[in-house]
Amino acid sequence: MRPFLLALATGYFIGASNAFAADKTVHDEDHGFSLTFPEGWTNEGPAGHTIWLKVKSGKDALTCRVSEGRYDPSDPDSPADPKTFIEKEWSADSWQKMVGVAYDSADFSNDRLARFPDGYPIRIADMDFHYTDSNVAFYGRSVVGISMRGTHHGLVGCDVAGDTAEDAQHRWAPLADVAEKVVGSFVLDPR
Repeated sequence: MRPFLLALATGYFIGASNAFAADKTVHDEDHGFSLTFPEGWTNEGPAGHTIWLKVKSGKDALTCRVSEGRYDPSDPDSPADPKTFIEKEWSADSWQKMVGVAYDSADFSNDRLARFPDGYPIRIADMDFHYTDSNVAFYGRSVVGISMRGTHHGLVGCDVAGDTAEDAQHRWAPLADVAEKVVGSFVLDPR
């Protein structure tokens, strides 16, 4: 009888801990993407004209954003086959041209190919960056994912900011696994 009660109690505590660690999935049908993040996070919705979802783990902690836009395969600067581009033609320069251009400096590392649940490819990398504009300047650490599918492209990123590069790295360390999980949950719908 004791082994049964021990198994029952263990199952209860595992189930309870899974319930407390529940995740929430947002599926934006208008922009064609999904993202899953921990239940207790704040969903701040759209931000500006390009960020369609912004979620935060808490004040001065992890912030994750999703942007989506039209992809025009007839544009001469666009790859003819986005799937092949993401899977086989991607280079270190591709990160700089497609994501890093928004930052004063962006260093990408740990580039890897991942897959949406249906097998479609997404590129994921770690990024250290410095951002400056007329109102603000900060350093950051991020994990980013990018994909192009059909007539649209999507970008997801989870980051922390700090006053120095060392400060950003220090803030990042306890959040890296959660950031990786959230970015890994991103799905760009076929269109």
